[in-house]
Amino acid sequence: MTVQKYMKELSDERNPLRHSDLLQLSSLSSDELTEFKEEWASLSPDRKCETLLRLVELSEENLELDFSAVFHTCLFDDDDQVRETATRGLWECSDRVVIRPLVNLFLGDPSDDVRAAAAISLGKFAERAQDGKVLPRDAELVRQALLSTIGDELADIETKRRSIEAVANFGSEEIEEIIREAYGSEDARLRQSAIYAMGRTSDSQWLPTVLEDARHDDPAIRYEAATAIGLLGDEMTVPHLISLVKDDDSLVQLSAVHALGTIGGPLAKRALLQCLQLGDEALEEAAQAALNNVEFDEDPLGFTFQN
Repeated sequence: MTVQKYMKELSDERNPLRHSDLLQLSSLSSDELTEFKEEWASLSPDRKCETLLRLVELSEENLELDFSAVFHTCLFDDDDQVRETATRGLWECSDRVVIRPLVNLFLGDPSDDVRAAAAISLGKFAERAQDGKVLPRDAELVRQALLSTIGDELADIETKRRSIEAVANFGSEEIEEIIREAYGSEDARLRQSAIYAMGRTSDSQWLPTVLEDARHDDPAIRYEAATAIGLLGDEMTVPHLISLVKDDDSLVQLSAVHALGTIGGPLAKRALLQCLQLGDEALEEAAQAALNNVEFDEDPLGFTFQN
């Protein structure tokens, strides 16, 4: 079945979305993308969102699938929710061709939800910039866009907090001050984002703060603290994370388990193995994923040298 024919079938909302058919939208050629664009406009906003959500799910389940051409095209859709969903689909995209459209959405889209989603996607490029995987001019474009929104008093709180989380990757005295100001805010959401941003800086100066917040009364703060501890990656913090695995809040537990998988090391590995025996399905699933991450870091090539 050609892409054009499939898109015509897709426009009929009586037809269910089938996994095997949606796979045709992966790695589209230029001609196929043209066919997609021609037929996409005929779909209703609800059908478009339904399709994009399924594509996001498929790409998360199978990293070899590439729907970035579809998501990129849908950034220019007339519907707010379609643009937001397309932006979410690009959260893991590494192609610089999407940077400018994302910045344009981030700075000028009328939907706060779209702008917040764009901030998260730009944060991925900010992260890659620190590894030298983004051109300096692209990195500066992203950095300036994020900073301009953080300094905009009219920016909505969700976009601003996602911008703080994203810009933390760049690191500078200016950004440190932004994090401190957000941490001292009376708005709990900004404080949570500040804690997460501390982890994104990879700067150990924030360790005392996040370790203290790991004992905070608010589970949302403990959750972000656990995440930040994992991002900072200090093996000396593993005992603190083990305590959080026993937290009363299930989301805090899962955050601690994920952080253990990020940090790794013998103690973290033993703690994760113990999680497999707790009889909690969600915790066991998270622990197994974390263990897989630890084992990959220990043996990234898939084999172990033996004497």
